[in-house]
Amino acid sequence: RQRLLRRFTDAGFRFPPLVHPTVVVGDAEIGAGVVVCAGNILTTNVRVLDGAFINLACTIGHDSVIGACTVLNPGVNVSGNVIIEDGVLVGTGASILQGIRIGKGAVVGAGAMVRTNVPEGEVVVGVPARPMRKS
Repeated sequence: RQRLLRRFTDAGFRFPPLVHPTVVVGDAEIGAGVVVCAGNILTTNVRVLDGAFINLACTIGHDSVIGACTVLNPGVNVSGNVIIEDGVLVGTGASILQGIRIGKGAVVGAGAMVRTNVPEGEVVVGVPARPMRKS
């Protein structure tokens, strides 16, 4: 996603954000090429950066940032004051608690409950979310 978006924007293409009409948007800044599917709620002072994809029925709390080309799968709940950096994948039904930072390129497993910061490139799973063991 990141490479393609960069390639096309460098060539002069501009992508509008696509926001389904059922989305409830308080006060949000939505970047170029963002897709926000049906049933989402974005509260106040939310920033969604270029190329992000927010799938069905997610909630994004106040003062949060969704990084460029990040993907939130269906049913993700992001509490307030959360920073999700670029290129993160958040699995279906995951919850991210207040004030957490998810590092660039990290992966949050489906159904995980994130209560501590996640370093760049880390894969976390479970309740509470913990780094995956390497086998």
